[in-house]
Amino acid sequence: MLLAPSLTGCLLVGFAWPSVALMAAWVVAYLAFMAVRAALGKRHRRQYWTAAVTYAVVAIALIVVLVWTRPTLLWWAIPLGVLLGGSLALIVTGHERSAVNDACLIGASCLMTAIIAWPTGWLAAAIMAGYFLGTIGYVKTMIRERGQPAWYAGSVTYHLVMVISTAMTRDPWLIAFAILVALRAVLVPKLWPRAKPKWIGIGEITATIALILIVWLTI
Repeated sequence: MLLAPSLTGCLLVGFAWPSVALMAAWVVAYLAFMAVRAALGKRHRRQYWTAAVTYAVVAIALIVVLVWTRPTLLWWAIPLGVLLGGSLALIVTGHERSAVNDACLIGASCLMTAIIAWPTGWLAAAIMAGYFLGTIGYVKTMIRERGQPAWYAGSVTYHLVMVISTAMTRDPWLIAFAILVALRAVLVPKLWPRAKPKWIGIGEITATIALILIVWLTI
């Protein structure tokens, strides 16, 4: 979720300035955000605040250089600020593991596809967001919400809607991918409800790499 959207944007426009710098700035800024998130916890606050400041300094330096060369990038601070600010508010109020918080972080990450591959990256950003938002429900049905009918029904419904939406692209690879991911959401929680997080993670990595290649080769 952290790297795939930015990497996809770089693949679409090439690994050159400022696409690589944008990806680096996003990764470092995200690490700073996660350090702040950890610092708001009850333990080891000083350790995490040190990390947060260190990452923030590097991120700000990269952002200043990028904005100096491309002032229009400042406009992206608005949606990114809303999404990351919303996530931080949810974390402060004790809703760190909510689906809304996950959606905010996914939205911010997937927006990077459009920022890096502007102005042609919106479709790729939408595809990335469609997949990663679907992982919220799927992963919860496998771990924290295992055995909960409402979460399972919501996850399956979402993935079926994604299959229908993807069919509108008329791209056979995207359609096949959407169908396979939907089958995963339907079958895995029923057939392997006790799958270890390691195997769930390996499945996510495999699917993500496949999606990156499909988007790169078809868009």
